[in-house]
Amino acid sequence: MRFTPSSDKPVANSTKSSASAGKNRLYLIVGVVALAILAFVAFQAMSGGQAATQPLSGEMDPAEVQRARGVALGVETAPVQLYEFADFQCPACASFTTFAHPLIFERLVDQGIVRFVRYDFPIVAGHPHAFLAARAARCAEEQNLYWEYHDVLYGHQPTWSALRNPAREFENYAGLVGLDEGPFSDCLNSDRHADEVTRNLRLGESLGVNGTPTLMLNGERVQISDYNDLEARVFQAAGRPAPSSSGGAPADSAAASAAAG
Repeated sequence: MRFTPSSDKPVANSTKSSASAGKNRLYLIVGVVALAILAFVAFQAMSGGQAATQPLSGEMDPAEVQRARGVALGVETAPVQLYEFADFQCPACASFTTFAHPLIFERLVDQGIVRFVRYDFPIVAGHPHAFLAARAARCAEEQNLYWEYHDVLYGHQPTWSALRNPAREFENYAGLVGLDEGPFSDCLNSDRHADEVTRNLRLGESLGVNGTPTLMLNGERVQISDYNDLEARVFQAAGRPAPSSSGGAPADSAAASAAAG
């Protein structure tokens, strides 16, 4: 009697079913991975991508460098142009901002004698968060709160300088100065203003700036000992007699010395 295995056909069907199930699982895994990739790309597009923390690489055309835009205070017709090249993570810049800026703004800018222009000069080799901080301030400028954010950055410099990634801290500062936090966060977590901050940096380099803060009076680099010294030079450049007394506290001497570049 011939023996015909009754299990031949069912076994074959089982093998085919197992292979089919395996393929279905593979397709499912591929589909899930594809959806995850698409979701990540969409999120990156909506959030603006990763925050730019370094200057743009490559050479920049001299004509492009000349387009660098600082942030100005004061009337355009002021007889004296005072340029400051500064780094938000630079301790000497923080001191100069604390001690000298109030006097400069009150006695020179507000009186129509000086137009003050601040240029970014982030020295990322020693100050790894300086570029991101400069971009953060430019993001605040979009909402007309540059100087308010500028002061908060310098006031909290020891805190955010010590962080591995200060982006979240920068977002917290937005609320302190009254920024609309959503648009600010979108700007910060992108590469917006990276080109402008890089132009500022390249402009400073083309002018021989190699430290911060560096001051230029009507295009000429100046070395000062304190605020009174700066004020005397400003009035001389303006062709006006200097006041007999500044009537205010001198700028911090260490910061003033650093401002010599």
